[in-house]
Amino acid sequence: MRAFHERLRVANDLSALVQVRQLVARAVAEGGFDARLVNRMQIAVDEAVTNIIEHGYAAAPRGSASIELTLDVHAEQFRIEIRDQGAAFDPMSTAEIDIRRHVDAGRGGGLGVFLMRSIMDVVDYHGEAGKGNRLVLIKRR
Repeated sequence: MRAFHERLRVANDLSALVQVRQLVARAVAEGGFDARLVNRMQIAVDEAVTNIIEHGYAAAPRGSASIELTLDVHAEQFRIEIRDQGAAFDPMSTAEIDIRRHVDAGRGGGLGVFLMRSIMDVVDYHGEAGKGNRLVLIKRR
């Protein structure tokens, strides 16, 4: 299996999601991961970064803060670490969503954490005052 390692720093602007998606696609391809999973991996990472931009940096002017992504793909797994200095939010603190009830209630949003949990094998969050937030998403081969 081939290995892939790359870092990307993006601004807290939704326009940066194009770069994030491209990085995930390249990591999957160059890391020899199953190409059929590209879209799902992009969705999980996209949701994580979107949540940081929209919620973690809600009070920060667009483009004034950054998000750092580190992608590692090797024989056992696809791993992405996402770091930011925004407001803390532990995605594991949210209750599991009953997707049928959610849709029946006409709710369109609020599915980011659900999607991350559904797609990835590991969703691990650490936040420490003054040191920022670290979210790790892992998909095993």
